[in-house]
Amino acid sequence: MRYDVRTGMMVPDEAPPRTPGWRVPGQTRYDYDLRIGDAERDAAMGQLREHFAAGRLTLDELTERIDGALTAKTQRQIDTLMADLPRIRSARSSAHQDESGEELQDAGRYLVLLLLLFALAAWLLMMAWMYSHSYSSGPYSVPPIPGK
Repeated sequence: MRYDVRTGMMVPDEAPPRTPGWRVPGQTRYDYDLRIGDAERDAAMGQLREHFAAGRLTLDELTERIDGALTAKTQRQIDTLMADLPRIRSARSSAHQDESGEELQDAGRYLVLLLLLFALAAWLLMMAWMYSHSYSSGPYSVPPIPGK
């Protein structure tokens, strides 16, 4: 039961509105009858190629499953193609974890940030030096114009 603010009365719970692709507690994890696009088909074909490279599929099985992935219209059809294959860990998730499963720091990201900060500091120092020496009468100053 829930309280309806508009009527000021308690009303029975309605079924929650179903949004395609969203998880509804107590129901399936994914709306398997939701139509898929080219990105999902390409991802499935990429996984099938990786299974072929790992030796889990023969060439005939690979061609059959790729044909099935190309003609698939729903996520359920893609999942039936992958049902007997293990899940492939993405390269991104495996690169961020060591053998114990703990996430590693992304050193490359910090290195790029450090280099950008160094370049900014060098530019600021160069601009300050150029400003301080632009109007001085030092060894690099502009000589006076004769006759004026």
